[in-house]
Amino acid sequence: MAGSAKPGRRRAAAASLRYEHRPGKRSGQESKRSSKGDTLFGCLVFLVFTAVVVLLALLDMFWGDDTWEWSADTWPGGAYGFAVFLGALVPCVTTVFFMALGRVAWKSWKAHKIRSLGCTLLAVVCGAAMLQLVSLIYNAQNTGKWGRGADSAPSWVFSNYPWLWAVGLVSTIAMAALLIALAVARQKRTSSTTDAGALEPN
Repeated sequence: MAGSAKPGRRRAAAASLRYEHRPGKRSGQESKRSSKGDTLFGCLVFLVFTAVVVLLALLDMFWGDDTWEWSADTWPGGAYGFAVFLGALVPCVTTVFFMALGRVAWKSWKAHKIRSLGCTLLAVVCGAAMLQLVSLIYNAQNTGKWGRGADSAPSWVFSNYPWLWAVGLVSTIAMAALLIALAVARQKRTSSTTDAGALEPN
């Protein structure tokens, strides 16, 4: 019949109502997964840092005068040799710490998980080592008169080696100057190699 309508297909939605998936945009589920991954990574870093701080608090009982007394008896050069070693260690550990932090891909850590986690752990270990170095340096300068409280007895190392901190300071300055000179020499070599490659004819 002419007036009867066929029970045909449903009409397609208008062009303005059609939704297309654009590959450039991330879906909401993928964004949530990425956010959870970043949160887990941040929690892992925080837990590792907290564990290191707790470990340092426990190890602090065994550091200080006992370490300096041990170095005075067994380290080559005695306490002064140990001070030279610690002074040279400060700029080296600091350099490794900042280099490790610089290689951590904070925004794209998922693409380099092993490198990011390894560099993060290395930075945490270097930070822990720096705290131990600071503790030993403080102990070497503990005159017993620091702070506003009542005076206390000076540390063993300060009583027996009052100028030990100066030896460590000279060692730190010398090692820092050496590292800076090596960095400048490497930068010059890299720039000269780059310039020579740019001047070569094709």
